[in-house]
Amino acid sequence: DTGAAAAARASNYAFDEREVLLPQEEAEPVIGGDDLLASKTGARPDRHIQLFRILQAKWQCYDAYCTVCMSLGVNQMLQVLSYYAIAHTLVENVSPTTGLALVFMFQCCTVAIGVFD
Repeated sequence: DTGAAAAARASNYAFDEREVLLPQEEAEPVIGGDDLLASKTGARPDRHIQLFRILQAKWQCYDAYCTVCMSLGVNQMLQVLSYYAIAHTLVENVSPTTGLALVFMFQCCTVAIGVFD
């Protein structure tokens, strides 16, 4: 049933054909975003919201990947700061309590970012 599966996927992406979001032909060429929204067919107040929702659905997987990568990057940066705090406070300042306090603070931030994301 590959034909039925393809038809089901196509119906998920189909939208109402009566409503044209982008004009097919205009007398004047569309130059930029302001011209597109100011033209006769693009003057509806909610048109930009509809266009954004359609485009957002296409980019949703990339947005999720970016969120995961940024979360892992911030986590690693906080780990680096923890190790730097240990090395700096123990070797140069000879202050283990300050080092422990900084490590505790950075690790709390790491856990908080893990919970919030």
